[in-house]
Amino acid sequence: MQNVIEDKPMKKISAIAWTATVFLLFAGTRAAQAEDAVPAALQPPAGYTVAFTAKATGVQIYTSTAEAGAVPKWTFEAPLAELKGHDEVIHHYAGPSWEAADGSKITRDTNTPVTTVPAKQPASDIPWLLIKVTADAAPGALSKVVYVQRIATAGGVAPVTPPTRAGTKVGVPYTATYVFYAKSN
Repeated sequence: MQNVIEDKPMKKISAIAWTATVFLLFAGTRAAQAEDAVPAALQPPAGYTVAFTAKATGVQIYTSTAEAGAVPKWTFEAPLAELKGHDEVIHHYAGPSWEAADGSKITRDTNTPVTTVPAKQPASDIPWLLIKVTADAAPGALSKVVYVQRIATAGGVAPVTPPTRAGTKVGVPYTATYVFYAKSN
């Protein structure tokens, strides 16, 4: 007589393992989406919609400064980045300003405070921001933009090691997603 081992329990275990795996993957995806959710504080006012989104790669520039008799420290000077993801490249620099290859340009509206929320890992990643901007007269990709949101940042925080002398400049690499908002029609 031959010994026959029934494989139904094994199929049952495999089905349970498969179901658990799918559940965990779904739960992990949902957790990641919740973690990447943009805080309410960074939402533009009602009446504005996303015009486009762009990925930035660049540096945050810090300069070493020191008051008389004090130890030098890193002071933020400006961003310098290239944004891609729209029909053209956008350059981001001091102001803060964003300038598209088509000549359109936006600059921070200095009459409106910048809204800041700490990044998910504030020790290494620069904060998330909502910035009200003003467009110059040139027509183009940026001409209707009123708000810029910086989210999903990685890197860009000033060096941990203090500078040794005043006047030193460093560029700390960072990436971010920039969301450009225009007035709804």
